[in-house]
Amino acid sequence: MITRLYRSILCGAVLFAGTFSVSAQQTNEQAESGADWFNRMAEALTELNFEASLVHVHGDQIEPYQWLQGNDPETGSTELLIQMNGPDFRILRVNNKVAHFNTSSSNYALESDTITAIFPAAFSQPFERLSHSYQVMVGGGSRVLGRNAQHIRILSRDNQRYSYALWIDRKHGMPLKMIMMNQSGDVVEQMQLTSLSVRDTAPEITKEISNIEMPPLLKDLRVQSATNYSVGPRWAPRGFKLLSQQSHTLVVDATPVDHYLFSDGLAEYSVYVAELTEGMETDLALSSSHTLFSKRYNNFLVTVVGQVPLTMAQRIAAEVK
Repeated sequence: MITRLYRSILCGAVLFAGTFSVSAQQTNEQAESGADWFNRMAEALTELNFEASLVHVHGDQIEPYQWLQGNDPETGSTELLIQMNGPDFRILRVNNKVAHFNTSSSNYALESDTITAIFPAAFSQPFERLSHSYQVMVGGGSRVLGRNAQHIRILSRDNQRYSYALWIDRKHGMPLKMIMMNQSGDVVEQMQLTSLSVRDTAPEITKEISNIEMPPLLKDLRVQSATNYSVGPRWAPRGFKLLSQQSHTLVVDATPVDHYLFSDGLAEYSVYVAELTEGMETDLALSSSHTLFSKRYNNFLVTVVGQVPLTMAQRIAAEVK
């Protein structure tokens, strides 16, 4: 059983001179073409008006969603993601505010210009921001959802991170299918659109909900402030940078923690350091699209959670001193 501490962390917590010169030129052309396709997708995810439905698969969970986006000269940019099974759960973005509405927990809002429940935020940004740690390769053409699609692969340069396979609509640039894989090529997460309607104008519902009252805005978690404990991460994988560090309490059980957030532009992981108390589980390892690993260090519990392989999470935790 996962304790309340881990449930809270998972809730709080979410990337070749003669023959050789000809080969190198072909590879560079592929890389440039792959970056172009990626940038077309980024543009579509921010500028298109569309209505879509999709299925998101992670672990043994299969979740259907309805997804809409509208860009209107008067109301601005609006995006809505609705989970179709289980308790009513919706994520609404109005310009740079993202609100989470959930009937089974408190509603809240964050400052963000994209919804990241399905796609990483980096998919809505130019590929140049990822090129230090990832390369993009062009595959063949395919048909997805009855549409002509371009297959691209986003690969880790050091083979120490997750990779992605994407099928992009050739006409509009929308991502039609996504597969996330670990270093062994095992699938850890999938997404497939089941319907897509691209419009000239914003869907009416996005105009209607653009003025909805937003829940309380949580303070920005990406800040640099003093932490409580002398124990902290002393190593990060190549390409990962510290985005924030601070002390706060977990929402579910009010456990005081020091929290460190790292990102390489595509993947993110968090390191949590808490004083060890009775009932806390140690030496826990769960590997999926979001890995969770914890270990005891003296009188502290160190937990790493994020979009990194288990071996990397173990190394990160081992370097918390």
